[in-house]
Amino acid sequence: MIDNDLNEQRVVLLDIKKSVPKELNNWMTNISTKLQDIAIWKLTIPGSHDSGSYGLDIDLGISPDRPDLENSFWVNLCKCFSLPTIHRWTKTQTLDVTNQLLAGIRYIDLRIASKVDDNNYYFCHGLYGPQVDNILQEINAFLEMNPQEIVFIDFQHFYKLSDEDHKQLIGKIMSIFDHKLVPYSSQTMMDKITLKYLWQRRQQVFVYYRNESARMEAPTLWPSRCLPNPWANTMSREKLTKFLDFHIADRPLNNMYVTQAILTPSNSYVGLHFFSSLETDLADICNIRINEWMNGKSAGAKGPNIVMSDFIEWSNYEIPLNTVKMNETLILNK
Repeated sequence: MIDNDLNEQRVVLLDIKKSVPKELNNWMTNISTKLQDIAIWKLTIPGSHDSGSYGLDIDLGISPDRPDLENSFWVNLCKCFSLPTIHRWTKTQTLDVTNQLLAGIRYIDLRIASKVDDNNYYFCHGLYGPQVDNILQEINAFLEMNPQEIVFIDFQHFYKLSDEDHKQLIGKIMSIFDHKLVPYSSQTMMDKITLKYLWQRRQQVFVYYRNESARMEAPTLWPSRCLPNPWANTMSREKLTKFLDFHIADRPLNNMYVTQAILTPSNSYVGLHFFSSLETDLADICNIRINEWMNGKSAGAKGPNIVMSDFIEWSNYEIPLNTVKMNETLILNK
């Protein structure tokens, strides 16, 4: 990013900081000294689900992650009605990535698609959204200003990317983050990777790339097996929390781990509630339940690690705040 652009970004960041609880802006930088030498896989870290969905654009059309919608007779019959409905039910975040980072989010969840006759790569979730380049540049600008903050970027899914597309995308990742990348290490090394360890090496970015053949060309990137991410795929709050408890109890040691604290609507449910939205029908009640569920948890080897949620600004950022505060249990339990 050129100097003028970076200066403009700094001004924007300063304005946004005023509206976010100050405990979240630089929470890793300001973390207790007693937690700086704790393995990072034992910390609790706020994350956002489908992080780029704030920028989903009806005008860009249906994305290839949803061929059922792309090929639907009813969707194509009346796009002026169907596309806004899809938008309401696939948007999981309101804040852009810069705002999310300022709100303490340190896990960014991406799914990537190409477009015909277009050399760019886009975030997608039912619809096309922001260009991936722009998201990565925003993350890098934040890290430039906050050299002790660590971010985990999870390239979860890829749609219609050729081998050459993967090569190009990985090249962009390597170019943008360069020396900030945390190189892939064996599972036995994870106990040594602490905040202090990363600060000393000026490393700030874990990139998980869930296409193993493409990742082999860039061994710095982390494989899927180093970030288990089980999905409940339910609309029931009770089933969700039981699922989360079951999988957290069995989470592997010496590994990062994602808790997907989300409810997922079925197509039939959306069809019956097309005038509503994910936020009002499911995300709010889910966040209430997750917030209650978190109150009884502790950080550590058998606790949550990355807590991924929808609409992270819900209730004045209560879930990111509680996720960060949960790290204090590591001190109390020593």
